[in-house]
Amino acid sequence: MSSTATVTATAIWTDDRNTCKGQLRASYTVDYAVGILSNQICKHVSAVYGLDPPLEPFAMQAKCFPPDAEPSDLLSDWSSTGLTALISPDDESTRRIQTHLDKQAQADQTSDERNTTLATDTDSALISQSSTSVQPRKPKKKKKRKTSLMANPPSPVNLSQVTMDNQLKEILASMQNEISEVRRENGSMRNKNEKVLNENGNMRNEIENIRNKNEKILTENGSMRNEIQSMRNEIQSMRGDIQSMRNENERVSNENERVLEENESIRNDLVSLHKDLEAEKAQRAQDIESLREVTMLLVPLHLRVLLDLARKKVLEDLGHETWEELRDTRTVYQLADIIFNDLLKRKNLSFHPSHQSILFLCSYNNIRRAGNVAAHTAKQCDIKSAVETQTLGSNDRRCLEHLFRYAYSGALI
Repeated sequence: MSSTATVTATAIWTDDRNTCKGQLRASYTVDYAVGILSNQICKHVSAVYGLDPPLEPFAMQAKCFPPDAEPSDLLSDWSSTGLTALISPDDESTRRIQTHLDKQAQADQTSDERNTTLATDTDSALISQSSTSVQPRKPKKKKKRKTSLMANPPSPVNLSQVTMDNQLKEILASMQNEISEVRRENGSMRNKNEKVLNENGNMRNEIENIRNKNEKILTENGSMRNEIQSMRNEIQSMRGDIQSMRNENERVSNENERVLEENESIRNDLVSLHKDLEAEKAQRAQDIESLREVTMLLVPLHLRVLLDLARKKVLEDLGHETWEELRDTRTVYQLADIIFNDLLKRKNLSFHPSHQSILFLCSYNNIRRAGNVAAHTAKQCDIKSAVETQTLGSNDRRCLEHLFRYAYSGALI
């Protein structure tokens, strides 16, 4: 802000008689501005009351409005409202002013009494000037002239009666002139007194206006104090709300930190679980591979078991003890025809295998050869799994499925 900018400043004298207004630089601090206002109001009041020596500014007490203005603040901070200083005199200054007012009131009263007495004496002299030789009351500067005249009266022996009459006429004319001058002075003094009284009345009216203005200012200041107090209460309430919000934010922040810590722990657990799962998957893959290898080793055995179970079922259904007895001297094709035809004649069977599957059972095939080395301990589920390892749709797969259903009373693959 430019150093030449100004702010309205007002100094109020607390006896409601004097107020000074002016413009101060906005770059001044509140403390410096109050010092300037105190110095100006002391000079003004001292001149108004005629105090010598003048009032001492350092003996004054000052209050600033707005009341929240700090001494170190710049006047530019209060450019919108201006600065008002309420100047309070100390006890000694108040006593000096009161003494001056008392003397001034006494002097005014004495002046009024003197003017009244002078006017009364002058009128009496005018009434009695033709019948008495008593000297009228004259101003002091005129008395010397009259004394010199009366000190050398004319001698009745040497002067004639005419000369004496002329002297008396001159004395009367001089007295009339002096009386006229006294009347003019009394009129002038009355006019001055009336002017002084009018000025005193104007001063009283002005003082009354100043008092009314000061009362209005004090009322406004009281209203401002109430508003400021209300604002302070609101600010205090807002501070409480802000503190509550800060506490809540602190609690939420702590809760978030705890949740983040828990999430980090969960992430670590998940990473550990993923590692364990990967290890378990790897172990499971190894187990599955080992199981597959074992299953592949058991497949020939299970298939060989299926062929033996099918032959055993044929022997039971056809009423023979051994396969060799059933086969006798027949060829493989003859044996297959007999078994197929005899099984067709049996109505109590739940499933009849095909001629081709019977031929596959009677012949010495690769499955029988591969399974001859295994024990005949396989379960139905194992045999079913072994059949399912064969290529779907192949001739071996169809024959094995037929023999499985035959051996296990029509059970499906």
